[in-house]
Amino acid sequence: MEFRIIVTGSQTSAIKAEHLLQSNGIAAQVVRAPKYTEGCRFGVEITLAYLPRALAILSEDRINYSEIARPKH
Repeated sequence: MEFRIIVTGSQTSAIKAEHLLQSNGIAAQVVRAPKYTEGCRFGVEITLAYLPRALAILSEDRINYSEIARPKH
């Protein structure tokens, strides 16, 4: 199974995103963004198959994200 990280600007935003996605039936987990990104950023890790739906849900709720990253595991 492939995963992606939706990188948010802060840990608080990642937690909000996690709760919002979970309440919409998408398994999500708060994680640190990979080391190749700048600064100490967080995001939510989800299954790649749910990415389009997750991005739509986050956009509807105005939760901003800066990039989609591949996890390093």
